[in-house]
Amino acid sequence: MKLKSSFRNIIFGAIVSVATVGLSFAASNTSYSGDRVTMASDKSFEDVSIAVKSLVAKNGMMVMAEVNQGKMLSMTGLSLKATLFVVGNPTVGKQLFEQDHGVGLYVPLRLFVYTDASGKTFVSYDRPSALLSSRTRKSA
Repeated sequence: MKLKSSFRNIIFGAIVSVATVGLSFAASNTSYSGDRVTMASDKSFEDVSIAVKSLVAKNGMMVMAEVNQGKMLSMTGLSLKATLFVVGNPTVGKQLFEQDHGVGLYVPLRLFVYTDASGKTFVSYDRPSALLSSRTRKSA
């Protein structure tokens, strides 16, 4: 029982961290599609990318990787601004992995910054609670 409770507390901490980053962009420009959260911003792609890095750091997490998907897709002729940020907290990750190695399928978490055809910038992420809920049930 202690294992289940500990795992849920760790997951809750990860959810709060990502949600705090999301709320900084949110206001009324947030949409939800199932377990996906998408926030529109009036800022440029570059400004939003800088803000994501700053907010992640301010919330006790770190950017572990940046994948410039726009650059990769430009090889196919598609032109867009799109960066995937892989974010997490190694201490929280360690606690999650001690409970269940399968959590590696879902953490570190991913935040996706991109622009649409009109140049509007968005930040999207899947809710950690949805990603990790199957792991919580397994450890119950």
